[in-house]
Amino acid sequence: MHLRKGFTLIELLVVIAIIALLMAILMPALARVRQQAESVTCQATLKQWCIIWYNYCDDNEGFFQRDLDWIEPLRRYVQNDKLYLCVSAQETMAEGGRHPFAAWEDVAEGITSSYGINQWINNFNVEEGGRKPENLWKTMNVRGGENAPIMGDCGEDGATAQHCDGPPEFDGQIYLHEPQDEDEIRNFCVNRHNGAMNMAFINFSVRRVGLKELWELDWSRDWNPVNQPPPDWPNWMRNMKDYH
Repeated sequence: MHLRKGFTLIELLVVIAIIALLMAILMPALARVRQQAESVTCQATLKQWCIIWYNYCDDNEGFFQRDLDWIEPLRRYVQNDKLYLCVSAQETMAEGGRHPFAAWEDVAEGITSSYGINQWINNFNVEEGGRKPENLWKTMNVRGGENAPIMGDCGEDGATAQHCDGPPEFDGQIYLHEPQDEDEIRNFCVNRHNGAMNMAFINFSVRRVGLKELWELDWSRDWNPVNQPPPDWPNWMRNMKDYH
């Protein structure tokens, strides 16, 4: 009679060890692929928002909205409410979300979103909230729009960024309206896409923006008028890519 041969315990342990080693090697790579896929999906969503903004401006003689509220003016141009959410930030804090991956809720409009607008984008005619009319991006018909943000990944519905704003002291810190009109850029400095966030611009382009690069964008027409240096970066941002 022929004896049926099986695996020895040592052979099984060796196979399990090899599988564990391969998983340890592959898991970080798979995580990076997933993050890249989520970032690309987010950019595709912002491309749809570019079309929405273009259609709105086209119907309003090329001008942006006259209020900080962008949900209501653009609502009729939005065909799918899923456009309000970045694939990496689907839940509000009340639902268990945590910054920088938390969405925010507009109770009045019944909308949950994880994008926000550059609040220098509007057609005000009077100074409000420190925004002088001459420094606003009032229309889509401007030169240099490829560096002037419209909207992007955000921890709130928007922010009036200033070059003197300080970065988040820790990963996930956003601006919560206190102290007034200080460090609002933190709402956009959200580490959702591996050291970066995604942004749509006035020329209706979309691209990945490194978190330190946020201080190099033209948020307003009078951004960094005295050529201030970048801020002192907190420890969690220190090893990120510099853009200055």
